[in-house]
Amino acid sequence: MSNSHYLPDNIQPQTKAMIFVDGENLTIRFQELLGEKQPEPHVNHLRDVFVWSRYANIAYHVNCEVVRKFYYTSVQGDENRQRDVLENLKETGIESPIIFKKPKGRSSKRVDISLSTDMLNHAQKNHYDIAILVSGDDDYVPLVQSVKKEGKRVVLWFFEESKGLSNDLKMESDYFFDISWFLIKPHNYIKRFYTG
Repeated sequence: MSNSHYLPDNIQPQTKAMIFVDGENLTIRFQELLGEKQPEPHVNHLRDVFVWSRYANIAYHVNCEVVRKFYYTSVQGDENRQRDVLENLKETGIESPIIFKKPKGRSSKRVDISLSTDMLNHAQKNHYDIAILVSGDDDYVPLVQSVKKEGKRVVLWFFEESKGLSNDLKMESDYFFDISWFLIKPHNYIKRFYTG
């Protein structure tokens, strides 16, 4: 696989990118696709909390620098549990994991709100040229529209097979990449094409 398969081919020199991962949404859809199977060894997965692979940690893309990777999720438990999740994500190559305490028996909207706030703020401060949004949630359509109004491009990474992928979000984004390539395919298959 060439780098151009997960970012646009027409990137200009000195382009900056940031990755924003809705970890809750990604993990739920990953678990649905995985079913009863075990994750591949290169995939770091904690049930209902996070999923990521080192193969998704693009360090560069021809003329593009990935400035920072943000990963937003929530977990039930005490501060030690939150710290364990944070450390695990850092070891997976995520520079900026944001872990919220999840209320028992309830879902948290803090992930969506924090991701949206950060992605828009960084766009307004000109910290990136390309935002890589990892989510399939329809709620992010207004965010993508706002980021594009700031003159930024938005690349959407998600599972194309997933029922959780909003067609409106896919159509609103500038580019789309099926992240199942990094999270479902076996290591030996990916390694044949990987150049990162």
